[in-house]
Amino acid sequence: MLIYNEHTKPIIIESIHTPLASSFMWVLDLEMQDYTLAPIQMLEEIYSPAITLDVLGFSFTLPSNWFVVVYDSETMQLDVVKVADLTGQMHTLLGGGPSITRATPVYATPVDYSPQYKHVGPSLNKHQMLCHPVAPGFWINVSPIDTYSKYLKDAIAGDLF
Repeated sequence: MLIYNEHTKPIIIESIHTPLASSFMWVLDLEMQDYTLAPIQMLEEIYSPAITLDVLGFSFTLPSNWFVVVYDSETMQLDVVKVADLTGQMHTLLGGGPSITRATPVYATPVDYSPQYKHVGPSLNKHQMLCHPVAPGFWINVSPIDTYSKYLKDAIAGDLF
């Protein structure tokens, strides 16, 4: 899995046994409704079905049961969609970055499916979404938990930027 470290550099996490050069990662803290640095307290390794997405010409793999933030570019209303559901319809992902001051539309194209894939990444709490790199200085937000009902039900993209 990929993360942005405290210096906004993408870091590849491939093993729970390899020490990380960073102690912090960028997350969307849904309680504060802001992007912030969070300490990397623990790495986790999970095996699950996976979908490879192509975003802005960059391909990466996410667990199919994780969630991604999407929005309506007309109303700016936020929603959360399961990664597996990106294969059925066209969704506009919410893109951002440390120096981006407004919501930026991003489109994901599913390009591959794997029934069993090893994912290694940081452990997130219930109110965090990982800022997953998709381009230099640009990310999307992903999480293993559906955060819509508790945190994003009445939120719009402007609440986060």
